[in-house]
Amino acid sequence: MASTPDELRTALRAGRLLVAIVATADEVDETGADKSSHMSVVSMVTADGRRGLLAFTGLDSLTAWDRDARPVPVSGPDAAEAALDDGCEALVIDVAGPQRTVVLEADLLDLAGKDRISHAAALVREMLDAAVGSGRTTVETTSEGLGVASDSISAEQIASILQGSNATARVLALVPSGIEIHGPA
Repeated sequence: MASTPDELRTALRAGRLLVAIVATADEVDETGADKSSHMSVVSMVTADGRRGLLAFTGLDSLTAWDRDARPVPVSGPDAAEAALDDGCEALVIDVAGPQRTVVLEADLLDLAGKDRISHAAALVREMLDAAVGSGRTTVETTSEGLGVASDSISAEQIASILQGSNATARVLALVPSGIEIHGPA
């Protein structure tokens, strides 16, 4: 694997990875055997709830992790997009070695050709909609950051919701200029 972040991004843009697909039981019979199952990609979750999609540089590293996993070759940009679509904030490459590498969300967005600020706006919109209901706040992108406004919720309430969310650190990593908040006039 590449030694610098720039070399890694270049290698991922030009190369392929193997994404692990495993069978997941939907229903088991009384003996514990699968009655029905489906295939799914695999992600890992850290103790604080962050998720990373697993990918591998070769069959040796995939089978070192799980001999029964099926390899699906994908381009680096497609792996990045799959991770983002699955709600992950990282791509974990060769989790079982020989050299584990983690590609963080900002680099995933770059590889997938997505805009950081628009992605951060979607995360903030999701947080606020879940906390106060859909349509009670607006989230807008600016050239450098995000703006959040509401006619019914105070700026202090919005700030409290955002500060209490695990996703806030994700958003601020993507939008270092921060979030401008406006409550009712």
